[in-house]
Parts: sequence; structure tokens; C-alpha cells
Amino acid sequence: MKIFKLPLLFAVLSVLTTTVKAQQNYFFPNSGTFDPKIPTPEQFLGYPIGSHYTRHDQIISYFKELERLSDRVHIQVIGKTYEERSQIIATITAPGNYSRLEEIRKEHITLTDPSKAILGNAAPVVVLLGYSVHGNETSSGEASLLTAYYLAANQNPETTKWLQEAVVLIEPSLNPDGRDRAANWHNAYKSFPAVADPADREHIEQWPAGRVNHYFTDLNRDWLSVSQIESKNRLQFFHQWYPNVHIDFHEMGTGSTYYFEPTPAGHESPILPKASYDFNATLAKYHADALDKIGSLYFTKEAFDNLSPIYGSTYPDFFGAVGVTFEQGGSRGIVQESANGLVTFPFTIRNHVTSGLSTLRGAVAEKLNLFKLQKEFFQSALTQGRANPDKAFIFGDSRDETLTRKLLDLVLTHHLKVYHISGDVTIEGKKFEKGKAFVVPAVQPNFRIVHSLFEETAKLADSAFYDNTSWSVVHAYGIQYAKLKSAPSLGREVTFADTLETLPAITKSAYAYLVDWSDYNASKALYFLQGRGVRVKAAYKPFTANTTNGKQGFSYGSLVIPVAAQDINADSLYRVIQQAAANTKIRISGTHTGFSLQGIDLGSNNIRAVGKPEVALLTGTGVAAGEAGEVWFLLNDHLNLPVTKLDVSSLGRFNLSRYTTLVLVSGNYSELGKAGTEKIREWVNNGGTLITFKSASEWAIKENLVKEKLYADSAAAKKAGNGPSRIDYVVKAETETAKRINGGIFLADIDLTNPIAFGLNNRKIFFTKTGNTILQPSKDKYATVAQ
Repeated sequence: MKIFKLPLLFAVLSVLTTTVKAQQNYFFPNSGTFDPKIPTPEQFLGYPIGSHYTRHDQIISYFKELERLSDRVHIQVIGKTYEERSQIIATITAPGNYSRLEEIRKEHITLTDPSKAILGNAAPVVVLLGYSVHGNETSSGEASLLTAYYLAANQNPETTKWLQEAVVLIEPSLNPDGRDRAANWHNAYKSFPAVADPADREHIEQWPAGRVNHYFTDLNRDWLSVSQIESKNRLQFFHQWYPNVHIDFHEMGTGSTYYFEPTPAGHESPILPKASYDFNATLAKYHADALDKIGSLYFTKEAFDNLSPIYGSTYPDFFGAVGVTFEQGGSRGIVQESANGLVTFPFTIRNHVTSGLSTLRGAVAEKLNLFKLQKEFFQSALTQGRANPDKAFIFGDSRDETLTRKLLDLVLTHHLKVYHISGDVTIEGKKFEKGKAFVVPAVQPNFRIVHSLFEETAKLADSAFYDNTSWSVVHAYGIQYAKLKSAPSLGREVTFADTLETLPAITKSAYAYLVDWSDYNASKALYFLQGRGVRVKAAYKPFTANTTNGKQGFSYGSLVIPVAAQDINADSLYRVIQQAAANTKIRISGTHTGFSLQGIDLGSNNIRAVGKPEVALLTGTGVAAGEAGEVWFLLNDHLNLPVTKLDVSSLGRFNLSRYTTLVLVSGNYSELGKAGTEKIREWVNNGGTLITFKSASEWAIKENLVKEKLYADSAAAKKAGNGPSRIDYVVKAETETAKRINGGIFLADIDLTNPIAFGLNNRKIFFTKTGNTILQPSKDKYATVAQ
């Protein structure tokens, strides 16, 4: 044990105290006294905030320390990420509030019930502060530490008042996996002294960077679709509270200053009340005042979208909250040069701390108006639902019970009222069967989310959006649905238990088993069977069979599993078939004859063997990480297929012959070089299946891997022929942005007989498009799958 002499010990303590005070004065100027028993983040972590990137486990540890030492702070784990990192919420409020927190929560959510009375001044306002949904927008995660410290330790009367009149919910990292990817990068490449040169490796993350989660998904676009585990955990918590104010902390380019709402009027949703957007201006006064006092530049009413519930700052708007985006010009390292001078990591953190505290100041001051806003929001939703031309939405398809259940699960996740249909009904030539179809009425408090799932949003005057912002989710599912012009009779209300369907037992067959390919999980069952050595065939023409479940039609692509010619006996095959049905929740029927009632027989040459796929996905520099993540996630999550991720720069080292399928998503494939390109060409010529997305399709055409053509930009060609036109410089951004396809729904006619379209039942198909790559019809007149 090292023993300090008394003067030396005083000197050490004096230096530590001075350092702590310096940090407090920088982040919390003129903030009075702090409880000395509560350690600052610097005291706990051992380094000044802003000098190092704090890992997620360290963030969790600090919040747990606050919980241990402060009766204002309480932690709950709401789930885990794909990489086993905990997702936590810190509830910070006065001890008296926490002692009756469940009572406060139940009282608070009465604001969502139009029939209940509005809350009075005694009720706390609920504020949720969400940090680092984009993992490499790292200043906000550090800000969460300082904000939590301030609320736990500050002893000013104003802070005491906040905690008495508010329940503060802090999620310090919405994307823990991405945050650690970014933190580890910046920490690994920081220099002593720090390097401000933007070209330094510290400021330029390696692919796929920390913005996205484990599956390269942008979690800030996942609030409505709820595809990722982090989103599912988060939404479950959100619907327990329905905060009055919900802040989403972000970063933008280093050359920018600071942004908070209100957003441009043209970027507002036409189905949200104007009052929701007007309240952004109310809270903006508090943010402006706080940032003015520390001399930070900022801007409002520009650039950002605020109309779709896909975002973390807008989804709360659809539940009566004031959702706000804060954007800070990021240092992406300890310090970086910019047009505004040097941008330091501590400076970016301070701005987020300042606006987080100004949010609480504004929320407490405007508490009664926030209660009024939320209550009137849900009351007006009923009025809006009654005025909507479509009174209800019915969905469900007996041919695809899996996708029906998936959409039902999404509807319930968003806490919408949904009901069984009271009996079979046919609408617009579509048959909806009782027990396999469901109805969502328009007249309900959450009408605006109903609209987002089932209605198309009206055209917007402003097209300068940077994202896929507003469209009907039911189109994405592609299942049978209809809009009802009059309110239908409703059956029993649906609960989550209704999504867990019990399938009939499978009768053992001595001849064959059949699976209709129309069910979304048929592909999952196929891969499951192939993984257990079962030989499976697919029908290239439809047929009707006499099965153990009665007469049944089977569409293009339906699976035929003969009992004969297998490497396992009939009893073992039956057990595997039962396992496949249980794991995938699909109907598998047996048949005792190969003689079909209609269409081809089971021994037809139009029923062909299906090989087990071995899939590789090109990843790395130049590849669109988000699209690569979509493929990776789909194959893992849906098929349980272990896709191999190959790096484009090292493709030449690998033998492609083991793979049946190679996927190239959008990107620049210059990293392949001549050798890599020739290796792919040889593999394709030997029978490999190449799947390309958008610009990867352009690359494949340019390299003559396929003999197809692209549509030229006719507008550009016409403009070139007519000579340059004159446009005012000030509208350049809006004019050029409008030429992009940032995300839209298109209608296509699809060839149901093409193997690529097997499983679809309607030639009319909707698809989303987010780029300008457009193919001309194929020279092979049988190969234009969709047009």
C-alpha cells in the first residue's frame, strides 16, 4: 500500500477537485451545488468526459452506480441486443414519486383515453430522453451520463422542482452494438496529441461503421416496421408510458452547428394535428435560450423530415407526444477541423447536455399544456377516424396464414384495436375466412397509426425528402386486404394469444407430403427439411390433390416430399415432417396417391428436385451496408440459413464453387478488381445464380455478366439536347433532390408462372423503390418477371 505524506495527499485531492470543478463549470455553468457523495462520470470512469469514448458496459456500470447511491435513480433492463448487450431505462424522479410510480403510470396513460378527464397540476409530466440510436453519433451517449449525473446530484431548487413534477426516462443507448463498434474505432485510432485533420483514420470509420446495429439496420427507421430485437424491446416499454415529450438525440456533419425543431411546414404529416407541430415552437424557446447562454450556434425550420412514424422523433407524435430531433455537428473523434473552426468532442457533448436540460425546463413549465395537447390528440383521433372515408380495414389470407399472423402481430405491437370477423365474407372478389382474417376499425384513439398501416398518405407539395417517409405498410406485406366504406359487425377482440395458431395434426403418409408454396414460411420449412437430408421437389405447374385434409389446391412452387427415394425410412421422415410443421407453423398435408384431381400428377417432369442453397453475400468497402444487412437478417432470421459474408477486397482468395448463390447489393464494386470480376464471371458461366440489387445490376450489365440494358435518363438527355436552362441558385438543393427516388411505392404486373414469383397469388404487386436504376424489358421475352 502506497502511503502519501499529508501535504502531498492534500495536493492530489486539490488537483482532483479542481479538475472536477472545471468539468462541471464547462458542462453545467452556474448550476450551483452538487451532492458530493454522487461521483461525476469522470470520477467513476477515471477520465474526463470528452477525452475518451465510453463503452456501453461502462455506461451501464455508471448508471448502476447512480442507482446505488441516489434515491432519485432507478434502473430497469428492457431487453438485450443481438450481441447480448443490455438495453436499459433509467427512471429519474423524486423519491416520493418513485414510491408510487405504478400509480403515476396508470394515471398518466389515462391521457390516451378520450373519455377520461384530463390530468391536473399534481400529476408529473413524463419526459423520455433517447440517446445514440445511431451508434456513431456518439456525443449523445456521453451526454446521457452527464445529464443523469446532473439530475442525481444537483441540489438547486429548480432541479428539485423538476424531479417533483416530472418522471424522466433516460435510454442512454438505443443502439448498444453500433455504439460500441464506433467507440472502439475512435478509441483505437485516437492520437496523443489529438489529430484534427479530417483525413485521419480516427475520423473515418471502417465499413459498416457504427451507425447501424448488428444486422446493419438503421434503428431510427424501424419504429413502425419493428423488425429488430432492439425495436421490439423499446416499443414494449414505450407503450407502458406514452411520454409527453420524447427527444431523439443525433449528430450530423461536422460542418453543421446544432438543429432542433420546428421542422419546415412542408415536412409535416397531413394526418397529425397542427397543434402537435406548433408545440415544437413552444419548446424551442427554451432550447434557444439555453444555447444562447452558452454561445452555441443553431438552426431550425430546415432540412429534416417530420411526417412519418418510422422515426424515433416522429413515432411519439402519433401518440400525442411532442417528439423532437436534436442534431449536433459531430466531431467523430476527439477533435476535427471544420468550416466553423475546431469541433471538439466535449463541445458536442455540452450542446446535447444543455438541450436535454432545457427540455426538462420546458416540459415542467408547459406541463398542463402538454397534458391538454395529448388529451385532445386522442379525442381528435376519434373525430378524424369518423370522418375517414374508409371505416375499417380487413386483412387476412387463408393461403398465407404466416404473413397474416405477422401483420396481426405488428398491429397488436402498436396497440391498435383489432377484431375477429364474425363470419366468412367476400369483398371486391376477395374471400376472407373467419379465424383467418381480421378487421381494424378506423374509429379508435390510435387512428393515426391505423392510417399509417392501411391508408396511402396524401400527396405532399414538398418532395425534398431524404428518406422513405410515408406509405402504407400493408402494401409491403403483400397480403389480401380491403377497405370498408361502412363499419362492419365485429367479433371478439384479438389478443397476442391469437397469433399463436394451433395447427391440425399431420396424418402419416406412405406416399408423399405436400406444402403449398403460397405460405411465407414454406421456404423456411424447405430449408429445414433440406438441412435434415430430406429430398424435396417443387411443382412448376399447379395441381389439386386429394389429401388427408381433403381436396386441396397447390400453387406454383408447391413442395412435394415423396416418401420413397429418401435416405431415411418412412417413420423418420414422418418425424422430420412433424418437426418442420411445428417449427414453421405451416400446414403440411399427406396424400396416398400421385394421381391428382386436377393439373399435373406427382410424377410429372414439371415437378423438379430442389437443391439446397449455399449462399454468399459480398460485403465490405463500397457495399451498401444497410442492404447487405437486410439480406443477412432475412436469411438468418427467416430461413435460419447461415449466409457466408465475403469481403470484396479478398474475393480472389476464395473458391466460389461451394456456393450456389451469390448476392451483390447496391454499391461500388471497384474493390473486386479484374481478378475478382473474372472469378464471378467464371462462376456464373458454370451455373451459379447471381442476385444483384440496383447499382450492382448496373455493374453486372457494364461487365457483360448479363445481356440486359438500362433505361437512360431521358430527362437528362432531353436537357442536353435543348441546351442548359437557367435556374436560380437558391433552389438548387430542392431541384436536384426532387430528381431522386428516395423511396416510393410502385405497382407492377408480375408473371406468377416464373419461378422467381412462385408463391404469389395476384399478378398485381406493390414494391418499394429507393434508387434510379431501371432495367429495360429483357431481350428474352420470357424473362421480364415484373413490369
